[in-house]
Amino acid sequence: MVYPNDAYRRQQLETAYEKSPAQSFSTQFLAFLQQIGAALVNEFTRDRTAPRISKYYDVEGKVLWHVYDPNSRQRFTTPSELEVQEWLECRHLE
Repeated sequence: MVYPNDAYRRQQLETAYEKSPAQSFSTQFLAFLQQIGAALVNEFTRDRTAPRISKYYDVEGKVLWHVYDPNSRQRFTTPSELEVQEWLECRHLE
């Protein structure tokens, strides 16, 4: 079995250090707090009557669209983006 010498190990550590994040913890934490603040502002100012459309992936990696209409309390899931667009158009005409 071959054991790495100190020079080789030092080179590995220096390479790993160079790949470490350039931002300090405080900078990353501040960015995290800003993301939370933006999410809260978005949640409190969004239109509560607007439909909610979410894009998900199933276990096979296929796209699924989940749609919820808070006015009618209807919801459905479909793999077809076209079906979501048609539903939005019909909803808009009502």
